[in-house]
Amino acid sequence: TFPDIPPHLFISVEIPMFAVLVPVPLWVVIASSAILAYTIHLSLRSPIHKNEGKVAWQASRDSKSTDGSLVPFKWAQCGERKGKDEHIGLLSERIPEKDMQVRARRFYELLNMRRSLRFYSTDPIPHGVLEDCIRTAGTAPSGAHKQPWTFAIVRGEKERAKIRELVEKEEKINYDRRMKKSWVNDVAVLTGEGADKRLYGSGAPKKPYLTDAPALVVLFKQVHGVDSDGKRTDNYYVQESCGIATGMFIAALHNVGLATLTSTPMGAGKAIGDLLGRPSYEKVFLLLPVGYPAKDATVPYRDAQNLRKPDAELFIEK
Repeated sequence: TFPDIPPHLFISVEIPMFAVLVPVPLWVVIASSAILAYTIHLSLRSPIHKNEGKVAWQASRDSKSTDGSLVPFKWAQCGERKGKDEHIGLLSERIPEKDMQVRARRFYELLNMRRSLRFYSTDPIPHGVLEDCIRTAGTAPSGAHKQPWTFAIVRGEKERAKIRELVEKEEKINYDRRMKKSWVNDVAVLTGEGADKRLYGSGAPKKPYLTDAPALVVLFKQVHGVDSDGKRTDNYYVQESCGIATGMFIAALHNVGLATLTSTPMGAGKAIGDLLGRPSYEKVFLLLPVGYPAKDATVPYRDAQNLRKPDAELFIEK
């Protein structure tokens, strides 16, 4: 249980043999820079720019973190809604420029250590950590604020084993017939003949991470919604919205020292959705194993030239 979280932010869906924890839509105006900056736990704080009059903080948590330290700054809806107005004031705080520069560099250095991982320890994830990382993902912007995603947490061994079986079966077909040869060649060092020997066998990629990691997060995209009367509602920019949420989820995981991998289960999506009891309008977007790196984990070698794009190719200025 999470006593400081609104009870309707998460629901537990009981399914025979396992439970899936999924979020339902609830979030306030997005300020991803503030949220992600807070996650690296820097204690920098700026003077508060106080608003005159009543200020109503619209946030899911108090202004203090669980360890009692102040969050770096606040952005929040403020004031009182007048009549049927669709907009309300935003109270925002700034931090000093030098502090911004320090925080930007430290956050970059933190994320620059991130690697996609295929070998996981079976050690459990501390209580509540994964759920908070999903909550962070749920703050992502989305088309028309539709929040077209559902995160399913699968911890049951039998369920993860079944998902691995489904994915590996389809993956052999993918590599034999569906995928372009250029794709097979490009990923050979990752999952093919040039990869760690634990990732390839019998002419097809192996997926040990789907069963080794203590949790498997299945991200579903909602191609449309359903209102309280059961009528279909439109969602917009679903791919882009789920992609942004995924990026924020990955950043939140790395912030707490957990690894993940973005895996696309081509051909197995429907079977996975059926296994987890998801409605037909939810389609598997990604599989993301989550856990600590195994002691014998390996990653593809990257030298300084190909680890990240150089700045000259990464961004331009006009």
